[in-house]
Amino acid sequence: MNCQKDDLLIIEDIKKNFDDFFLLIKYIMSNSFRYEEKLPIAQLFFLQQLKEQGEYKVSELAKDLGITPAAVTNLSNKFVNKGFVHRYRPDYNRRIVMLSLTLDGINYLEKLNSIKYDFLEETVSILSKEDLRNIVYGFSKLNYALRNYKNKTIISMTKEGKK
Repeated sequence: MNCQKDDLLIIEDIKKNFDDFFLLIKYIMSNSFRYEEKLPIAQLFFLQQLKEQGEYKVSELAKDLGITPAAVTNLSNKFVNKGFVHRYRPDYNRRIVMLSLTLDGINYLEKLNSIKYDFLEETVSILSKEDLRNIVYGFSKLNYALRNYKNKTIISMTKEGKK
C-alpha cells in the first residue's frame, strides 16, 4: 500500500514539473526571439517535420502533425508566401500536393534552431556535469516511453481502422 502511495506522489511530482517545464520554456522561448523570428509552436513543428522528412504529401503531413489537411494548407500558404516552402504536384499523380522546404526555409529553421540551442546551452551552463548526465538519462528514458506510447497508439488506431 505504501509503495502505491509513493508511486502516486512521484506521478504528481512529474506532472507538476512537466507543467512547470513547459510553461517556463514557452515563456522563455517567446521572449528570446525577436518579433520577426517568433513562430507559434504548430508552425515550428510544421517546418521541423518538413525538414526531417524532406518532402511530404499534404495529407500525410496532416496525419503526422495531428491536424486537418485544411490546416496544413493554411500553414503552407503562409510559408509559400514567405518563400520558405515549395508546393508542387508531382508528374506521376497530379492529384497529390507535395510540400518541401526551400533553401530559405532551411536557413530560417537553422537560424531558429541556433537561437534555441544557444538558449539551451546558456540555461544549462549553471548545472553540474552530474546534473547534465542525469538530464540526458531522464530525457532518454522519457523519449523511450513517449515513442512506446506513440507506437501503441498507431497500432491501436490501425486495428480500429482509423489510420
